[in-house]
Amino acid sequence: MSITISSGLHRSHSDRDLLLNERRLTRARLNSSSSSSNLASLSSSSNVHSNTTTVSSYSTSSSSTPACLPWDRLQKWLYGIAIVTFDLELGQSIEYLLPNHCKLTDKEKLNLSYLSFPDTNSTCLGDFQYHFRINHESFNLTTDYQYYNSIVPSALQVDNNSLFGFVNFRQIHDKTIKRGFFQKSFVILSKLPFISLFLNIVNQLAINYFEYGLTSLETCCHSMDCQWPEPEPGKTLLLPLLDSVLQVRIPTHGDKPFSSSDLIQFRSIVNETMTTNINSNNPNQNQSFKFPLDDDIEIDMPTSNLSEHEITNNNNTTVESVTKNEQQRQQQQLPCLIPFVYDVNTYQSLSCVLTHIQLLWELVLLNEPIAILGKFPTKCSQTVQALVHIIWPLRYANDYRPFFTIHNSEFHEITFNSSKKSSLSPPKIILGVTNPFFAKLLHQWPHIIRVDDDDQQQKSIKKRENFLLVEHDDEDNLSVNELDDDIELSSLSSSSSLQMEKKIQKKISTTSKPYKPAYTLNTNSSHLIFVTKIGLYTKYKPYLQRDKIILKKLRSTNSQQRPDTVQNAFLRRFFLELTQSFIIPLERYFSSLLPLRKYYHANREPPIIKKFDNEEFLKTLDQYGPQLTSGLKGDWKELYKHFLTTPNFHFWLLNREQEANAKIYSLYIETIAYCRLEQDFNLSQLKEIQIIDLVIKLKDLIQHLETKNDDLLIRIDQNVKNDYLERIKLKMKLIVEEKLSDDMKTLFHKPMSLSSS
Repeated sequence: MSITISSGLHRSHSDRDLLLNERRLTRARLNSSSSSSNLASLSSSSNVHSNTTTVSSYSTSSSSTPACLPWDRLQKWLYGIAIVTFDLELGQSIEYLLPNHCKLTDKEKLNLSYLSFPDTNSTCLGDFQYHFRINHESFNLTTDYQYYNSIVPSALQVDNNSLFGFVNFRQIHDKTIKRGFFQKSFVILSKLPFISLFLNIVNQLAINYFEYGLTSLETCCHSMDCQWPEPEPGKTLLLPLLDSVLQVRIPTHGDKPFSSSDLIQFRSIVNETMTTNINSNNPNQNQSFKFPLDDDIEIDMPTSNLSEHEITNNNNTTVESVTKNEQQRQQQQLPCLIPFVYDVNTYQSLSCVLTHIQLLWELVLLNEPIAILGKFPTKCSQTVQALVHIIWPLRYANDYRPFFTIHNSEFHEITFNSSKKSSLSPPKIILGVTNPFFAKLLHQWPHIIRVDDDDQQQKSIKKRENFLLVEHDDEDNLSVNELDDDIELSSLSSSSSLQMEKKIQKKISTTSKPYKPAYTLNTNSSHLIFVTKIGLYTKYKPYLQRDKIILKKLRSTNSQQRPDTVQNAFLRRFFLELTQSFIIPLERYFSSLLPLRKYYHANREPPIIKKFDNEEFLKTLDQYGPQLTSGLKGDWKELYKHFLTTPNFHFWLLNREQEANAKIYSLYIETIAYCRLEQDFNLSQLKEIQIIDLVIKLKDLIQHLETKNDDLLIRIDQNVKNDYLERIKLKMKLIVEEKLSDDMKTLFHKPMSLSSS
């Protein structure tokens, strides 16, 4: 069986290997005509019901393109879809990449092919989902993405230089393959950071593709392109997908998606619609559901084929069975609600480090380098994403890689530079790895988290958790991984805990809270190379005292019976309140830098924002600090001093300045649009040359308002912008007609007609 290989994607470890593999690819291209014909015949014999012409067109890379899908609307959701297979000679390679607008460089294709397969020795069988993030060289953001970024929180904004990949990796036994295993990955590429949504989508599409082939995938993408709405934040959206419908809502600035009122309203609509359809007297007519609150998309419902005469002749038991079957059909058509499109299971992802969640919040807030070592990319990638989101709604400004391999193009830049030189600090990045080789390369990193991918093993370990007893003469030398005496642990009984409190000893968990030595690491240190205990390894001393209330909630006796959604709600609220308490003093001081409304004048330039002074801000913390909204104690001022030097702060300040400048410019245009010509501009006292300058200024402002991709104007509503435009045009016309001479009128008459047309 011959396998068609796409261009230039192969495993390589040196320049010599690259040259050898390139020569093999050249020989393979020379025989492409014969191999493509053989593949077409094989595909026609194995899949009778599929379209052989379509499959053979995908086989030849030189004669035709892989796929020709318009994706006019779908490309706002998905950047592309890739099918990555394993070749015995070349390793991972991209088999299909569609549609035509999906443009990737050779380096991006190489990273995509390697990240699509788990970098581990696991022999697990079945389908596995995870995600990764790569650098992506692209042009400026489109107008749609610019408008999207202006509405959503900064944590959900599209990054022009990055691309997300969502993988469904399948590994099953296959005796017909020389390796004995069928290994292939279905990958969705997107600019949008909707982790929960796209992992759900890639699972359904991959199952359909592995069962029905490429023709079914093309049909499904065409259906999605026609039916999916645009990713508009603030609205509840319906996304038809195969036999199901996904219901999502993209959050906007300052709102909490899927509040209780929204859920109650949605459930009432569902109940009312189901009642009216069940009690309908016309079962032969097609019924439709209208979901959800903001959309008018109709979902056709299959109805029973029984006639009225047949229904009346049946007994009561038959009618009841038909009613139950109808209810089951209608329940199957209910949308699958995804409350948080961007989030992951935070509780499961951070289950091994729950005791240190507040310390992790400080590490992520201060852009500290963190390495997550796991056995499989599923848990590893989710842990990285959970860490990035714990400072919501702040955006993590540095780079982060949910899954990283030794074959990545930035491998030497990230790992070897920081492992060879002890004086060189590691890059400010959150890295998720699974290859055991990284344990040696990353042992110099200051913060390392080891996660266990076996959830059942974690549960059994948690029940029989053992503790080391380490005596200390001085409590000031304790490691941050050690527990306080007053924290309740479900694994310890009350009698044993009382006995432990009498001893001058400290409890240190050997499972979820491993002990780290207090000595300084040197270049030959290898304390983590052979250590496999899960937990956090760090010498970081937190600025804030630990919040014991959230720990008691998460680790109480009732927590074992709670679903993960409840535990995630506790964590999400804790992190949100902590981050908001930290941001409020910053927002208050930044608001004091904005110009007042009295400084907006039509005959002057728009006012500017004052410079952010770090020292002045720190002085305001004594009176308006986070102690007003948070009960946590600690050295808040030192935490702010450290934060003011981080990329997270610089990105927050840049984002707030852009929003403020857009608002200032909008108010400035409003001031000109609603100004009084004689009182505000003093037209009677202006000379003709000054009036000409004023007309040119208004003309430039009109042209500025007519542009569609201006960052300063993209946040203004289109109706409001049109109103400003008409008012400024009218003022300009009055000035030209009443204040300029005839020769000047003829000079401005032609541009005026062009702008009005």
